[in-house]
Amino acid sequence: IEFFGGDLAIPSLQLWSLLLKHASPTWFTFLSFTGFLLFELFLAAVLPGPVTYGLPLPSENGRKIPYRCNAITAWYIILITFAALHISGVFPLWTLRQNFGRYMTCAVIYGDAVAVLVYLYGFAAGRTLRMSGNHLYDFFMGSCLNPRLPGMIDLKMFAELRNSWVILFLLSASAAAEMWRVRGYLTPNMCFILFAHLLYVNACQKGEECIPTTWDIYYEKFGWMLIFWNFEGVPFLYCFQSLYIQTITPTFYYPPLVTVAMFFILLGAYYIFDTANSQKNRFRMKRQGVPEHIIKRKTFPQLPWGYIQNPRTIKGDDGKELFVDGWYRYGRKIHYTADMTMSFLWGFSCG
Repeated sequence: IEFFGGDLAIPSLQLWSLLLKHASPTWFTFLSFTGFLLFELFLAAVLPGPVTYGLPLPSENGRKIPYRCNAITAWYIILITFAALHISGVFPLWTLRQNFGRYMTCAVIYGDAVAVLVYLYGFAAGRTLRMSGNHLYDFFMGSCLNPRLPGMIDLKMFAELRNSWVILFLLSASAAAEMWRVRGYLTPNMCFILFAHLLYVNACQKGEECIPTTWDIYYEKFGWMLIFWNFEGVPFLYCFQSLYIQTITPTFYYPPLVTVAMFFILLGAYYIFDTANSQKNRFRMKRQGVPEHIIKRKTFPQLPWGYIQNPRTIKGDDGKELFVDGWYRYGRKIHYTADMTMSFLWGFSCG
């Protein structure tokens, strides 16, 4: 985006030279990235929050792992902290954008390093499961399910929920800050993508109690695929719309009616996305005996029709009940339809 105008970058001496110059970490970028990760871990370990439990794990004799849900509080603290750092001039937000390549390389280093450590941990702790015997494949998929740190921190849930999405929003905000610094304004398109990313990231943080019952946490092993994607892929690729608008189309914006329509469609899709995910996950939580005060937790925003009190169900071949109420009366994967609609609008904002 920055040096090839969005065109395909073919491996060459020029590309290698650009990588060395603009993507080689400095001590400042590496230490600040490390400090941010440690800050996130500290908040996850010490902040209060309700404790919920995941699904029974067959690999651990049906044990349910506890999770302290304080991501929403940590999210607010991080936003306030970065706002204070920006306003005070200690760490202006545009610093992230100006050092994007260097921070991305830091994320690559951490993603690869954590993947190696977690893979070896699975063997050292005797927690390997579903291994194929092919080390390359097993490293990609993972050796263990839920590696944890002191403070009730599940590394997989930390990487998927906090690290990835929070950094994504900060990178988008940094692109907006850089546009404001250079041009003195934000286009409607930049405002749209910033708002869209804010909505999505906030949804992940405020619905943390729903995550432990998902497939990712319950079944998928924590290997290089998930680790690298959550350290590098989600934050440093999903922010490309913001970078593209700031770098390639800084003067382009749609007519007011189109922009208004984009916001309306985004909010409609978000409502379905939020409430559909809430309905199915709170059904799982209710079935697992999660206390009512956690199921009906009042993080912002709690939208109408996010919880079905006595839902209609059908019984599957394995005897388990399947949720067929709420939005799922109209589509089996309707939350993905809403998710794809929002994703299309993210791309459409680029022009």
